[in-house]
Parts: sequence; structure tokens; C-alpha cells
Amino acid sequence: MKTLVILSQKGGSGKSTLTVHLAVCAVQRGLKTAILDIDHNQASSLRWNETRADDHKIDTAKCTAKELRSYLQMAEKGGVDLVLVDTAPHSNSDSVIAAQLADFILIPCRPALFDLEAIFNTVQLAKATGHSYSVIINAAPRGKLADETRSFLERNSVPVMALTLYQRAAYTHALLDGRSVHEYEPDGKATAEINELYEYISAELKLKRRLVA
Repeated sequence: MKTLVILSQKGGSGKSTLTVHLAVCAVQRGLKTAILDIDHNQASSLRWNETRADDHKIDTAKCTAKELRSYLQMAEKGGVDLVLVDTAPHSNSDSVIAAQLADFILIPCRPALFDLEAIFNTVQLAKATGHSYSVIINAAPRGKLADETRSFLERNSVPVMALTLYQRAAYTHALLDGRSVHEYEPDGKATAEINELYEYISAELKLKRRLVA
């Protein structure tokens, strides 16, 4: 079993959005997938899953950071291939616990001043674990801002993906009724972005695609 932790100590970076889209992507590739939501104030991933049709729900549970290790152990015993952990912002102790239990840490960052100011604390936390991690520029507007943000991060020795996730209406529309972009707009640009992100993470985690009956 592999554990992907989506981590950012800045609110509004898109952690829950990426969590649920990547989870559906994994399910579509035949992986037994689970979501653990440790953002006990918002529980966005949990609430999204509750709106899905019964035959499309993903195994999702809400737990505290202190309970995370035991929930991961239960998931592994249950034959889960991939667990995605949706974390809360502004909680350093919870973030530390989650990061320490990760196989890979994904750090979403919007290309905005306040996000960039906050990203270094998250990066230092991830780096301290010794686990693999990378920043993904998320919800970028059209124009040069994403490239400028990537250059800024690279100059500061922050590992950042070449892929950019752009502001697209499909991300919002899909979530309104418990879907992912794969289900809302299978051939759309947002779906292509999430697929590319998943393939990057899959390679990092050495996930194997399973046959879907």
C-alpha cells in the first residue's frame, strides 16, 4: 500500500479538490483506493463523497491526525492499494504527523503572493521527513504568472513539477454533484491535467495499474 499526503499550510490551495480528483483517477485505473480526511473542521473530501451515488462512493473516513497511523494500518489490512490523505491548513502538529506517514507528499500552491510566502514552511516540513515531495502549481490563471512562479520556486531550490494545473470551470462544476472531472468532462483539458498529475505521482510511488473488470 502507498500513502499520498496532500499538504499545504495555506488555506484555499486546492488540497481537497486534488484529493478527490486523484482518487477517482486511481479508481478508474483499477486501484483499491481510500481517502482519509483529517481536516476535521471542513471535511471537504468526506462531504464530497457523501454526495456521490452509492455505487460510485470511494472508501472515505474522517479521522484525527493522531488516529491516522491506525487507520492506515486498517487500510493496508483491507487490501487498499492507495490512500490519499487530505490535510487541514494552519495545523503544524497535524501536518507533521501526516507528512511523516507519507510515501509521497504533494504540495499544491496557487501562484499568488500569500501562497508563495506560506509555501516555504510546508516545504521545510516535507523536506524534514526525508520522503519524496513536490510542489504543483494549482489554479493558475492564463498568462506568465505560472512560469514566473515556477522560476521563483526553482531559484529557491524548491522541487516543482513542470505540469501546471489551470483555473478551469470543470473543476468547480464537477464537484457540485459529487463528480470528478473524469466523470463530468472525460475528454476535457482538466481531465488531461489530472491524468498527467496522477501519472507523475504513480511513477513516484511505483503504482501498478490493475485490470478493471
